[in-house]
Parts: sequence; C-alpha cells; structure tokens
Amino acid sequence: MKQRTVVQLALAGILAIGIGSAQNTVTLPDESESTTMTANVSEQANVTVPGSATFNVTDISSSTVAGAVSVTIDNVVLASATKQLKVSLQADAASFTPPIALATTWVAGDVSWGAGSWTSATGASGTLSSSEFTEVATCAADTAGCSTTGLTFTLAPNTSVKRSGNHTLVVSWKFESIGA
Repeated sequence: MKQRTVVQLALAGILAIGIGSAQNTVTLPDESESTTMTANVSEQANVTVPGSATFNVTDISSSTVAGAVSVTIDNVVLASATKQLKVSLQADAASFTPPIALATTWVAGDVSWGAGSWTSATGASGTLSSSEFTEVATCAADTAGCSTTGLTFTLAPNTSVKRSGNHTLVVSWKFESIGA
C-alpha cells in the first residue's frame, strides 16, 4: 500500500511539470526575468460627516438653528488636477417623522443652511429636498482635502406643530467628482 501512494505522488508531480507552459528555465543566478506591477487607483476620498444634528425647538413660531457641525474630507484622489469634489445633501423622506403617527410636522424643505466658512472649498447655501441632491460645498481643484467646523442648519417656524417629542428626518450625503 505504501508503495502505491509514492507512485501516485510521483505521477502527479510529473503531470504538474508538464502543465506549466509559461515557465522559463534559467541558469542560476539570473536577474533577467521581470514582472510589471500596476496600482489601479480609483477616485476616492475619506469623509467624516455628523451622525446627527439637533434642533432644540423652544418656539414653533421662530426659526431654530442647530448647533454647528463638522464635515471633513481628506485623502482626496481624483482623475485630474482640474476635477473637484462636490458635496450634496438629500432628505430620505418628504417630511420629518413625528413622535405620534399622523401628527403635523416639518417638511424637508423647512431645513436650510448657509454657505458657511470652509477650508479649501466654497460653501453653498441651500434648502433640503427629498427629490434631488442640493449642493453644500465644492472642494477646490487639486486639493488633498477640505473641511468646515461651522456648517449650521436652520429649521423654519411651523405653528401647525402641536406635538412635542422627537420629530426625525434622515438625510443622505453625496460626494461626487465633477469637471474634467
């Protein structure tokens, strides 16, 4: 039994040698063989966005400003030195979800923001929409990163709101390469 196993291994070794048709036999030592290595780099960026923004509404008849939030984008890699990174927001629903079903609440368009102060970017004022992304900022061309620590959202007054509690709305961020 032991001898049969050895014969099978020897035959398998011979078959494997015959299959390697892309191999070269070289005299040792040999440094003439080469391999081209390619790093395929995709457009990319490392982004940090706020997990939440809170409007502490104490008067439904007045606008409420949320505390300033930070947005940081670094390690930006784009296809050319003239391309830019555009940052946008879109509401995931047409209106906030009220704390009690069917209670009156705010619509996505009641949220707005100012251009604010950005590092290596130009901020854009906007109003939230659930049907399209609205620009928040555009990073400068050929920058490694851009950021703000002062993005503030404002919630419009709504005197129809009659229920206290958490009215919530989820928003999605979009980061896209624009230009040529």
